[in-house]
Amino acid sequence: MAQNLLRNGGFEADWGEESSHHVRIFPVGAAPYETDIGNIASPPGWVVWFRHDPGTWDQPESRDAWDYVDEHRVHSGRKGYLIFTFYRKHDAGLMQQVHVQPGTRLRLTAWAHAWSNCQGRPNTDDPRWSEGPGHGPGFLLEGDEPPTDSPGTADDWRNFTFYVGIDPTGGTNPFADTVVWGRGAHIYNEYAQVPPVEAVAQGDTVTVFLRSKTLWPFKHNDAYWDDAELVIVGAEEPPEHETTPSAKLSHRPDSLRVGDAVTLEARSLAGLTNVHLTVRQPSGDSLPVGAPKIGRDGSQHTWTYTVGPLKESGEYQATFTASGGVLTTHSFQVAPAPTAAEPSERGRPRVQYERTYVLLPPGASVEWALAAVDGTWEDRHYTIGSSADDAGMGDLDKRRVIAVNPGLWPSDLREFFARYYPGVEYVPLEAASPDDLRAKLRQM
Repeated sequence: MAQNLLRNGGFEADWGEESSHHVRIFPVGAAPYETDIGNIASPPGWVVWFRHDPGTWDQPESRDAWDYVDEHRVHSGRKGYLIFTFYRKHDAGLMQQVHVQPGTRLRLTAWAHAWSNCQGRPNTDDPRWSEGPGHGPGFLLEGDEPPTDSPGTADDWRNFTFYVGIDPTGGTNPFADTVVWGRGAHIYNEYAQVPPVEAVAQGDTVTVFLRSKTLWPFKHNDAYWDDAELVIVGAEEPPEHETTPSAKLSHRPDSLRVGDAVTLEARSLAGLTNVHLTVRQPSGDSLPVGAPKIGRDGSQHTWTYTVGPLKESGEYQATFTASGGVLTTHSFQVAPAPTAAEPSERGRPRVQYERTYVLLPPGASVEWALAAVDGTWEDRHYTIGSSADDAGMGDLDKRRVIAVNPGLWPSDLREFFARYYPGVEYVPLEAASPDDLRAKLRQM
């Protein structure tokens, strides 16, 4: 089998490897930007992206889709990945940059399906029913007519469209003209392969995109992904200069301030020797640099350094060298340390208050949410949600989390809060049904 160049293409890596809520947002009529959003859990190796025009293209939510919650939502392994909106439309997906040799012909494939379920119809909330095909599997290429004997209309069938795309220039905008998209497909209820796409790398980096786009703001607009693969299917003659070793240097995160640490990563198709990194501050003084972490990412050799804390604001210059005449430079900007008046203070409460958060487990239906409301709202007004980060965050003296059926989470919730949100009062609560949850909350 050809080697999969994607990191975590099967979405099996534990989210805790990176604990990332990082997203890239494409506002309609404005410049794209990156931020962190608590109810979006970007899987290791990937970044979630979405088009944003509130009321038309809304922010999705995302998380792992585990087999113990619903095995139908996993194509292989233990889990797939879910991106969804509730009573809203979305145009969203995942992206990943991959380093390759220029001239390489690549093929991107992925498996996907949707749960497309509308409020007010006979099968509302039935997890096996999607408008269009009904209970059976549904696959229809974009532009084709649906079967005449299907229970849904043509518009029902066209609600969800899945695509895979490659930007052979390495760009990170899914709406750029440089992206090569495969044919769209409407896929429901069971996994099917999204029509693949091929492209020839124009540089040493390509970007792959997974995309789902909805037509209607159905109650359940859920997109499931699994088993994405980027493989080499051929290569053009490499440019003559590629016969000598070369490397590329990059940094993360994108935004840095005085006091932060920076991660610098060198990549090369060759196994370099006698590697060395120098980092100079704006004043010209060098920063101490330790030994790199050496690894592999597909066909790429990697050398990863962590440098810091950064002591000066301004432009830093990094230089990476190795035997064979390898030399590459990279610069990055560091902003001054935040002051009390700057946006880093956002999130502090106006006054101290006590908050209790009823944390529902992954896959909890609206019936569970309504039971939590009914059990607490009239006299206590507890906060109710499904994000563990949202439950723990806040500069509050009193934070209490009632974790409903915590065993349904993929990791130990008690350990999670103790590690990332110390000071949270953790209260596990087992409930056999929404009615049981309602009764137990009323007794607390």
